[in-house]
Amino acid sequence: MVIGTMSLSIVIPTFNERENIDILVKEIREKIVLTYYDIVIVDDNSPDGTWATALEHLKNNDVVIRRINMKGLSSAVIDGIIFSLTEYVVVMDADLQHPPEVINDMIRKVKEEYYDLVIASRYIRGGGVKGWSKSRLVISKGATLIARLLLPSVRTLSDPMSGFFMVKKDIVDRNRGKLNPMGFKILLEILERCYPKNIIEVPYIFRARVYGKSKLGIKTVVNFLIHVLRLSNWRPVKFGIVGLSGIVINLATLWFLSLIVRVVVEQLFVLGSIIAIEVSTLWNFFLHETWTFRDRRTGSMMKRISLFHLAVLPGVVAQYVSAISIKYGLALNPIISQTIGIVIGFPVNYIFSELGIWKSYR
Repeated sequence: MVIGTMSLSIVIPTFNERENIDILVKEIREKIVLTYYDIVIVDDNSPDGTWATALEHLKNNDVVIRRINMKGLSSAVIDGIIFSLTEYVVVMDADLQHPPEVINDMIRKVKEEYYDLVIASRYIRGGGVKGWSKSRLVISKGATLIARLLLPSVRTLSDPMSGFFMVKKDIVDRNRGKLNPMGFKILLEILERCYPKNIIEVPYIFRARVYGKSKLGIKTVVNFLIHVLRLSNWRPVKFGIVGLSGIVINLATLWFLSLIVRVVVEQLFVLGSIIAIEVSTLWNFFLHETWTFRDRRTGSMMKRISLFHLAVLPGVVAQYVSAISIKYGLALNPIISQTIGIVIGFPVNYIFSELGIWKSYR
């Protein structure tokens, strides 16, 4: 759908960005090609008076929202979007690391074809970062990998962690009651809770910070992990609990078989290990069906069981080979060997279960 005219708000959450905000507003005025747009600055009562500085540089149709006793970038963004009265909303940081001219690329995409969401990406051709250390890049890539693994809605995107994007306001308004933002990654919340159907990415160069301090710290990392786990319905945690119960079943089965045949486990370890793996596999399947992935069940029960065995086969093979190798290579106790094999197979099982049998069909 080609849009002849469009209305746009630029939402900028701020906290202690007094040195940056006037520069950013000037850049926006100079570089945005759209005739009609407004700027909405949402400030969490910055001690450095960012909100007051912003008021000095804005025009009549622009707005400064000063939030008292409220903190958090994500909730500030949502407040700004809800307050806006335009068709589309751009979200960008105030630290000058998001170049305003990229907004023109977003506008162009929306005018060419209908999109619910346009994401400025650092990780597609033409994109990149400036001034990052190797450790910062590793953290960013690692966070992206975690999000892709746990959240189905982001798996086709190169930069789901981006804080620079354009979204159709209507999809946020319709799903406002589902949003429970925390931390800095509001885009993840929108992707998982607002169900944007048409998404495209445009490249940009993430600029080095000039003024102010980065807000990345241990608390930010912890909040990110909690946020992603919550958005994933705590599936990795549930998977881990089921896996621990499966370990008990696996080892109990192996021990029980040794009592039945009244011989030392070592003599029938290979057969006993295979039986124990199958019993624990079925146990895990039924717990995942009724708890971990309850909302993703599709097809017949027999089909799901068959697919589950195929999905976890790589993990089972890893578990079995590890157990046998450790048992006969290191001459360890059979129960210890089996336990180590289970631990090695666990992450493989999760990846294939999440991406294979219980993948999201939304």
